[in-house]
Amino acid sequence: MPEEFEEEEEERYGDEISEDEIDNLVKRAKTAESRSLNLTKTLSAISEEKKDSNFLHLQISTEEMLKKLEHFYKCDIQVTKDGNTNWEEQPDKDLVTFNEFGVSSLMELITKYIDRNTILSSYPEQRIYEILGDLGDDFVLFMLCNYEKIGMDTYFKKTKFRMIISSTLHIIESTYRRALKGKTIEELNQSRVIGQFGELPTQINRPPIIKKRGWLERAFH
Repeated sequence: MPEEFEEEEEERYGDEISEDEIDNLVKRAKTAESRSLNLTKTLSAISEEKKDSNFLHLQISTEEMLKKLEHFYKCDIQVTKDGNTNWEEQPDKDLVTFNEFGVSSLMELITKYIDRNTILSSYPEQRIYEILGDLGDDFVLFMLCNYEKIGMDTYFKKTKFRMIISSTLHIIESTYRRALKGKTIEELNQSRVIGQFGELPTQINRPPIIKKRGWLERAFH
C-alpha cells in the first residue's frame, strides 16, 4: 500500500474524535433512550388496559351464575375424578325435576333479570323489593299452570317447588344488590381512576397561604 494512502487512512481513523462526532453520538444515545422509554410506557399502558379489561369482565360477568342455575334446574351432579371436578347428568331420571322444555323456559325467564344491564344499573332498595315481588308471583303462576308440561309429573318433583323458587329469587336478588344505588358502576369508575392516577389521597396537603405585606410594613422591616 502506498505511503501516502497509509498516512491518509491513519489521519481518517486516528484515535482522536472530533467534538461534532461526540455530539452526534450523544444525540443518538439520547434518541435511543427516549424511544426505549416510550416503548416501555406503551407496553405498560397496554398491560394496564388488559388488567382493567379483565377486571371489568369479572365484575359484570354473569356466565358462572347462569351456568350454576342451569345445572341446578337440570339436577346435574358434580363428580371428582383425578382431582378434577366436572358436572355430569343425573343418571336417575326420577330425580330430574324438569324436562328440557322446563329448563329452557326457566332459563329464558331468569336471563332477563341476571344480565350486565341489571348489574350496571342503579336501583333504590324499595324498587328491588318490588321487582322481586312481581317476579316471584310470575314464577309461581307459571309453574302452577305448567306442572306437567315442564316435567314436574311426580309427587317428589312437586315437593321441590318452594325450594326452586326461593333459590332462584335469592340468586336474582344478589344480582340486583350489586346494582343497589349504582354500587357496581361506582366501584368500576373508581377503580379505573385509581388505575390511571394511582391511589387517591385521603387528605390533600394545601400550600401555606403567604400573606402579602403592604408597602409601609415592608419599608420598616
